[in-house]
Amino acid sequence: MTTSPLVRQCLALLLRSKNSSTPLPPATAAQLHALLLTSGHIHYDSLCLLFRSYCACGRPLGAHNLLAQMPQPPPVSFCNTLLRSYTDLGFHREALVLYSRMRAFDHLTFPFAAKACGGLRLCRHGRAVHCRALTAGLGGDAYVQNTLVSMYTRCREVAAAEAVFGAMRSRTVVSWNIVIGGCVKNGCPERALEVFEAMVGSGVGIDRATVVSVLPACAQTKDLRTGRAVHRLAEGRGLGNYVAVKNALIDMYGKCGSLEDARWVFDDDKFDKDVVSWTAMIGAYVLNDRAGKALALGCEMLMTSEARPNAVTMAYLLSACASLPPGKHAKCTHTLCIRLGLQSDVVVETALVDSYAKCGHMKMIEMIVEKGSQRTETWNAAISGYTHREQEKKAIELFKRMIAESVRPDSATMASVLPAYAEFADLVQAKNIHCFLLTQGFLGSAEIATGLIDVYAKAGNLEVTWELFQCLPEKDVVAWTTIIAGYGMHGHARTAILLYDTMVEKGVKPNNITMASLLYACSHAGMIDEGLRLFDDIRNVHGLMPNAEHYSCLIDMLGRAGKIEEAYRLIEDMPFKPTASAWGVLLGACVLHENVEFGEIAAKHLVELEPENIGNYVLLGKVYASAGRWADVQDLRRMMEERDLHKDPGSSAVDAKSELC
Repeated sequence: MTTSPLVRQCLALLLRSKNSSTPLPPATAAQLHALLLTSGHIHYDSLCLLFRSYCACGRPLGAHNLLAQMPQPPPVSFCNTLLRSYTDLGFHREALVLYSRMRAFDHLTFPFAAKACGGLRLCRHGRAVHCRALTAGLGGDAYVQNTLVSMYTRCREVAAAEAVFGAMRSRTVVSWNIVIGGCVKNGCPERALEVFEAMVGSGVGIDRATVVSVLPACAQTKDLRTGRAVHRLAEGRGLGNYVAVKNALIDMYGKCGSLEDARWVFDDDKFDKDVVSWTAMIGAYVLNDRAGKALALGCEMLMTSEARPNAVTMAYLLSACASLPPGKHAKCTHTLCIRLGLQSDVVVETALVDSYAKCGHMKMIEMIVEKGSQRTETWNAAISGYTHREQEKKAIELFKRMIAESVRPDSATMASVLPAYAEFADLVQAKNIHCFLLTQGFLGSAEIATGLIDVYAKAGNLEVTWELFQCLPEKDVVAWTTIIAGYGMHGHARTAILLYDTMVEKGVKPNNITMASLLYACSHAGMIDEGLRLFDDIRNVHGLMPNAEHYSCLIDMLGRAGKIEEAYRLIEDMPFKPTASAWGVLLGACVLHENVEFGEIAAKHLVELEPENIGNYVLLGKVYASAGRWADVQDLRRMMEERDLHKDPGSSAVDAKSELC
């Protein structure tokens, strides 16, 4: 068959593209394929050229279809080329299907297969690839070993990754970088620093990727000393002026609380700041409670930089706005998000809801949700906002509406809504959410199961509370604290103390919340000796520092027992400035025992700390009235009128039929 000039031109074009670094456009490759097909010039050589063109231009499915027309089995090099195309585009499942059908392999096959397993987090399949590489005699190949280490770290199998790394005869800088980065991503920053120290100690030269991998470990561990050492090492190796290194340094210094160092790196004129640089510095200010400076830097970025804010930048700025109560900054930043076209980004939308919740602009949250967002993250942020603003009923209503509108809840949803159910303390609602968690399979999570235990405990059903606690496969400090607090709040102080003793025997170290729950239980049960023992345990047994809540519980305990002067001396001996809570419990005890002397002292401090709290004046009035000092009661009422303070009317709740059912 004679070849027409047009066909020759097509073949020449395919040959040129094969030897060129620039692939053909996908449409051109498809047109050449169609032309060769209709002209009858599809043969092995043209199929090979088309196959490589499809792989190079990002059309692996077209290349896959051509394999069926080639001699079977296809050459290993062709399969490897297609595997690479699949994995580069993130088509990991298709890559594994192709790999499973291959019967011949070489040193390039296994790295692509391992990358696909890592992308899908399929550790079992990854181990099978590893075994096949070993049986093929390629287990010692450096390239294969590096990709196996990467695969194991992506599958969260750090021990397996380190085992492969430990067996390597020649470790390159890439090998060390993969292990360091894998440890950081798997929540093992301390181990990442250990590997980095071993790397430097063994004389392996670091590169940019090393610095960018190890600095997040310094940030997570708040290890400023090592972070500065890495900075000096990077400068000594001439790596300090790369943008990625500068950005990692700004982030590390910010998270370690060294804003001066972060700003010094940021202000260096030797590198061109990109959006990540600005975002890292803004984030550093936000993380260190410098909301005003974060917003000022955001304005400077808009006015002086060519870098355009991205979703993360706006999320940080919205977080800064949440620290400024009036809420006008949040609305201005919201407007900027709209102008930048970022208002629909999930990160920005969630940050908007969170910012408005913290500023108390709940109607703006309703408006964002009303727009019909079907993202679970946005609903979660709204539910969490209502819960933290102590609007439990609204949070539960929104959760039920979320289900009604077919927005699928996740574990974060349940973690946000369960505290609302707990504070609502409605046993019927507790059973409802229990059924939902069972049917949706959420109770497999220890965190969710612990949240449900808290719901039943606050609703007063200690029998179910105990059964759920017993079913937990592993009981951490949060679970123990929840069950202890549940028994303590319902007057079972001795049971709470027995649980505490069992917890300590099992090697679970209590935290500050555990001890506060126990002190609260002893206070309400009048168990002073046990309470004093537990207060002593905080420092001497568990190595914790007593906080304001611990002192308030102890003061309340002494005050309820009539030991008003002892309680007052304890306040005076506190290692920090007494809080309103400490003076408040003392004033409450003075009302109970009609002690005017210390009641006046406590009230004086409370008025200084909380001048607008009407409850403090009411309690002092009760102290005066109990002592028959009616003139002082009149003076107090006159002072309240002058300050325009009015007591809110009392209220009670009667649940005839819960409208939430």
